[in-house]
Amino acid sequence: MNKNKGKFIVIEGMDGSGKSTIVQMLKDDLISKHKIDDFVFTREPGSAFSKEAEKIRQLILDNENDFSHMVDALLFATSRRLNLEKGIWPALNFGKHVISDRYWTSSFVYQGILGNVGLEKVQLINEIATDNTKPDLVIFFDLQPETSVERITKIRGEADRLEKTDVAYYENLRQAYKTIINKNPEQFRVINANCSIIELYRKVEDILKELEVI
Repeated sequence: MNKNKGKFIVIEGMDGSGKSTIVQMLKDDLISKHKIDDFVFTREPGSAFSKEAEKIRQLILDNENDFSHMVDALLFATSRRLNLEKGIWPALNFGKHVISDRYWTSSFVYQGILGNVGLEKVQLINEIATDNTKPDLVIFFDLQPETSVERITKIRGEADRLEKTDVAYYENLRQAYKTIINKNPEQFRVINANCSIIELYRKVEDILKELEVI
């Protein structure tokens, strides 16, 4: 077992900013360099390590469901706990680095601020659910609201229950992220995602090299 605890890196960002694509590119690159065994990749909601968390994901994203923002916050926190227990904590303790597509910052933003559940309330729920497991770093992909709408409209045939397609919504979303980032700036790295996917990948790669993760 590696005596050094792995690092927990989270990628957050505006919808359409390229998060999932970058995570997949990073995974492919690590596979090609035979370094993938030092990493665990995950995404929220849900978990590759928990079928129960995946069932919660289906509940959250199902267009036929009509949950309040508080119920969403509790479901996300429950899925997050399962992912930590089954995947993230064991990996970190084994010395592996964890790369997660979203974590609790999304709950702070979407349910706490935009959903009007209350930021402090959602933070408390998550601190309890996760035993206050903080990421070592959150990389935020910043993107103009108009670009978010343009990319989502082009890429997705149908939005899931949590996605919107109006510019005003994404202006509020971006401001909500900025509110969270300004409260704890040392935990975040903000990068401009209004660039080619290759340029964006290089920016992420540079940050991970600085952290001595890759």
